[in-house]
Amino acid sequence: MAAAVVVFAGPLPAALAHGDEDPPGPRVVAEGLDNPRQLNRDQDGDLVVAEAGRGGTECVGARCAGPSAAVTLIEDPGRDTPTVTTVVEGVLSVAAPDGSFAEGPGGADATDVAGQYIVAGYDPERLDLSVFTARGGAMLVAGTEENGEKYLVSYADLQAAEEELNPDGAQIDSNPYAVLYVDEDDEASPDGYALVADAAANTVWKIEPDFSTATDDAPPEYEITAWAAWPTTALPDGTDDPQGPAEFVPTSLTADPHGNVFVGGLGSERPGEASVVQFDADGTELDRWDGFTAVTGVAVDRGHLYVSQLFGLTPPMPPGETPAAEAPPTPGEVPGQVVVVHRHHEDAPRYAIDVPLPAGLATGRHGEVYASVNSVAPAEGIPAGPQNPFGAVGGGAVWELDFSDAYRVEVPAPADDQ
Repeated sequence: MAAAVVVFAGPLPAALAHGDEDPPGPRVVAEGLDNPRQLNRDQDGDLVVAEAGRGGTECVGARCAGPSAAVTLIEDPGRDTPTVTTVVEGVLSVAAPDGSFAEGPGGADATDVAGQYIVAGYDPERLDLSVFTARGGAMLVAGTEENGEKYLVSYADLQAAEEELNPDGAQIDSNPYAVLYVDEDDEASPDGYALVADAAANTVWKIEPDFSTATDDAPPEYEITAWAAWPTTALPDGTDDPQGPAEFVPTSLTADPHGNVFVGGLGSERPGEASVVQFDADGTELDRWDGFTAVTGVAVDRGHLYVSQLFGLTPPMPPGETPAAEAPPTPGEVPGQVVVVHRHHEDAPRYAIDVPLPAGLATGRHGEVYASVNSVAPAEGIPAGPQNPFGAVGGGAVWELDFSDAYRVEVPAPADDQ
């Protein structure tokens, strides 16, 4: 697709134009990451990166598990050489034997307590490698105690909430993808709550702690409610019905300074059938943007919405399910796009840049836009091969994006209209 001159209504994002001293193209902020997913910003403006890990040595068939998932902190991401440190480690990860396509903590966020993080992942005691569903979704809390010892506790049992409430009315399964910590005051105290986008439950959970129940030996009790939920449209066996409407499948969360929450979904990975929905803090829908494909990350600034499309406009089919001539992408070209649209203008044009297999997005204080890239790959990447529909994929990394060569994209028509 040919590049086009980018014209936006309203102020241009700073990321749309590099200065004369900056080389064009993305800037590598951090590399050597294992399946990087959601990005968030902590109170100091540093980037919090959820790494889904690379699995481990306990294997059943093509699924291998181990404590390789982590949370990484990128301090001063706008600097030429940011400080990159692992702040949480030892979280359960499930991946292919080569460490690719990991299931694990897809989301992480910092609380307003220094050194404390919330992780959306799996409870090792609930995971059964021989069963793809019932993955044992959990919200974990990690941090460092006053004596310097680190802790990682399974804090909220999302699998149990799914078994009890099952908001989408479908198969019982919990696969949390993203987490958002919501602080209710301006003081540093553990009084906030968490939202967790659970793709398998088709629900955004709200987890509210009751710290009056906490003791020295036990974490506080909590209440889990369905903050937002979407009905199932799948077949009874849990597979997608190609003749029915696409499922929302929430994968991504972000918030603006006014407390509005933005939720992105996969839309059954069908071209043009994924959406981003804006809610107020109470979970009331305010706005909606349709026509995306396989949304895996969302971010906002004062005027724009940024959306990761994991495969770009057209998801690739698994090997053998479609003729090779019809299976995107072109050999050697790893798919993926980040799309930007002015969110305060109705029917605003959309522009995109090519970003390989993007997931989490975050915006900076000075207009920067960051993305986790090669988000289904371990640190060393994925070689080309018969089971890899993308060709050779680079290692997991975080980039600062450059939109100066963005091209206009049309919103795909719904499947019924094509």
